[in-house]
Amino acid sequence: MIKCGIDPGRHKIGVAFAEGDNLLFSAIVPKTAEDILFESFRKRDWSNLEPWKKIGDSKSLEGRTLEKIYLGDGTSSEDLTELLSGVCELKITDEYGTTLKGRALYWKLNPPRGLWKLIPTTLRTPPRDIDDLAAWAIIK
Repeated sequence: MIKCGIDPGRHKIGVAFAEGDNLLFSAIVPKTAEDILFESFRKRDWSNLEPWKKIGDSKSLEGRTLEKIYLGDGTSSEDLTELLSGVCELKITDEYGTTLKGRALYWKLNPPRGLWKLIPTTLRTPPRDIDDLAAWAIIK
Protein backbone atom coordinates (compact mmCIF):
# COMPACT_ATOMS: atom_id res chain seq x y z
CA MET A 1 0.00 0.00 0.00
CA ILE A 2 1.31 3.39 -0.97
CA LYS A 3 0.92 6.85 0.47
CA CYS A 4 0.81 10.12 -1.42
CA GLY A 5 2.06 13.48 -0.25
CA ILE A 6 0.93 16.71 -1.87
CA ASP A 7 2.66 20.06 -1.43
CA PRO A 8 0.15 22.61 -2.75
CA GLY A 9 1.38 25.91 -4.10
CA ARG A 10 0.23 28.98 -5.91
CA HIS A 11 1.93 28.03 -9.22
CA LYS A 12 2.84 24.34 -8.88
CA ILE A 13 1.87 21.23 -6.94
CA GLY A 14 4.47 18.79 -5.65
CA VAL A 15 3.32 15.16 -5.60
CA ALA A 16 5.17 12.16 -4.16
CA PHE A 17 4.20 8.50 -3.85
CA ALA A 18 6.03 6.38 -1.30
CA GLU A 19 5.90 2.93 0.18
CA GLY A 20 7.50 2.86 3.61
CA ASP A 21 10.62 5.00 3.36
CA ASN A 22 11.00 4.40 -0.38
CA LEU A 23 10.09 7.13 -2.84
CA LEU A 24 8.49 5.39 -5.82
CA PHE A 25 7.49 8.33 -8.01
CA SER A 26 7.38 12.10 -7.79
CA ALA A 27 6.29 14.96 -10.02
CA ILE A 28 5.80 18.71 -9.99
CA VAL A 29 2.52 19.52 -11.71
CA PRO A 30 1.80 23.09 -12.85
CA LYS A 31 -1.25 24.61 -11.18
CA THR A 32 -2.71 25.07 -14.66
CA ALA A 33 -2.75 21.25 -15.06
CA GLU A 34 -4.37 20.40 -11.72
CA ASP A 35 -7.41 18.99 -13.52
CA ILE A 36 -5.12 16.31 -15.02
CA LEU A 37 -3.75 15.61 -11.54
CA PHE A 38 -7.22 15.07 -10.08
CA GLU A 39 -8.33 12.97 -13.02
CA SER A 40 -5.29 10.77 -12.31
CA PHE A 41 -6.44 10.34 -8.71
CA ARG A 42 -9.99 9.54 -9.74
CA LYS A 43 -8.97 6.96 -12.34
CA ARG A 44 -5.81 5.78 -10.52
CA ASP A 45 -3.97 6.31 -13.81
CA TRP A 46 -0.63 7.81 -12.84
CA SER A 47 0.79 7.74 -16.37
CA ASN A 48 -0.85 11.14 -16.94
CA LEU A 49 1.75 12.61 -14.55
CA GLU A 50 4.76 11.39 -16.58
CA PRO A 51 5.32 14.74 -18.37
CA TRP A 52 6.13 16.32 -14.99
CA LYS A 53 8.08 13.39 -13.51
CA LYS A 54 11.11 14.16 -11.36
CA ILE A 55 11.97 10.81 -9.73
CA GLY A 56 10.93 7.24 -10.45
CA ASP A 57 8.46 5.81 -12.90
CA SER A 58 4.67 5.95 -12.76
CA LYS A 59 4.61 2.28 -13.80
CA SER A 60 5.98 1.41 -10.35
CA LEU A 61 2.57 2.46 -8.96
CA GLU A 62 0.55 0.05 -11.11
CA GLY A 63 -1.33 -2.59 -9.15
CA ARG A 64 -0.68 -0.87 -5.82
CA THR A 65 -3.41 0.43 -3.55
CA LEU A 66 -3.40 4.09 -2.53
CA GLU A 67 -3.88 4.01 1.24
CA LYS A 68 -3.82 7.68 2.23
CA ILE A 69 -3.18 11.17 0.87
CA TYR A 70 -1.26 13.63 3.05
CA LEU A 71 -2.07 17.18 1.99
CA GLY A 72 0.03 20.10 3.22
CA ASP A 73 -2.03 22.81 4.87
CA GLY A 74 -0.36 25.72 3.03
CA THR A 75 -1.28 27.79 0.00
CA SER A 76 -4.25 26.53 -2.04
CA SER A 77 -4.90 23.56 0.26
CA GLU A 78 -8.59 24.47 0.70
CA ASP A 79 -9.24 24.07 -3.03
CA LEU A 80 -7.42 20.75 -3.12
CA THR A 81 -9.26 19.45 -0.05
CA GLU A 82 -12.58 19.78 -1.88
CA LEU A 83 -11.25 18.15 -5.04
CA LEU A 84 -9.55 15.24 -3.23
CA SER A 85 -12.29 14.44 -0.74
CA GLY A 86 -13.78 11.05 -1.50
CA VAL A 87 -10.74 9.81 -3.45
CA CYS A 88 -9.37 7.96 -0.41
CA GLU A 89 -8.50 8.80 3.19
CA LEU A 90 -7.27 12.41 3.27
CA LYS A 91 -5.18 13.83 6.08
CA ILE A 92 -4.38 17.54 6.28
CA THR A 93 -0.83 17.91 7.59
CA ASP A 94 1.25 20.81 8.89
CA GLU A 95 3.76 21.57 6.16
CA TYR A 96 5.93 23.89 8.22
CA GLY A 97 9.59 23.25 7.40
CA THR A 98 8.97 20.74 4.61
CA THR A 99 10.82 22.86 2.03
CA LEU A 100 13.98 22.66 4.14
CA LYS A 101 13.42 18.92 4.63
CA GLY A 102 12.91 18.59 0.88
CA ARG A 103 16.22 20.34 0.29
CA ALA A 104 17.95 17.92 2.68
CA LEU A 105 16.30 14.99 0.87
CA TYR A 106 17.57 16.34 -2.45
CA TRP A 107 21.17 16.37 -1.20
CA LYS A 108 20.74 12.91 0.30
CA LEU A 109 19.59 11.58 -3.10
CA ASN A 110 22.19 13.63 -5.01
CA PRO A 111 25.30 13.91 -2.82
CA PRO A 112 27.77 16.59 -3.87
CA ARG A 113 30.95 15.52 -5.62
CA GLY A 114 34.43 16.92 -5.90
CA LEU A 115 35.06 20.28 -4.29
CA TRP A 116 31.32 20.74 -3.70
CA LYS A 117 31.69 18.29 -0.79
CA LEU A 118 33.52 21.05 1.09
CA ILE A 119 30.55 23.42 0.99
CA PRO A 120 27.83 22.62 3.55
CA THR A 121 24.57 21.56 1.91
CA THR A 122 22.76 24.23 3.94
CA LEU A 123 24.63 26.88 1.92
CA ARG A 124 23.74 25.36 -1.46
CA THR A 125 20.55 25.61 -3.47
CA PRO A 126 19.38 22.55 -5.41
CA PRO A 127 19.55 23.06 -9.19
CA ARG A 128 15.84 22.27 -9.62
CA ASP A 129 12.50 22.90 -7.91
CA ILE A 130 12.01 20.53 -4.97
CA ASP A 131 8.25 20.71 -4.43
CA ASP A 132 8.04 16.96 -5.05
CA LEU A 133 10.58 16.30 -2.30
CA ALA A 134 8.69 18.65 0.04
CA ALA A 135 5.64 16.45 -0.70
CA TRP A 136 7.73 13.41 0.25
CA ALA A 137 8.70 15.20 3.49
CA ILE A 138 4.98 15.72 4.18
CA ILE A 139 4.51 11.94 4.08
CA LYS A 140 7.47 11.33 6.35
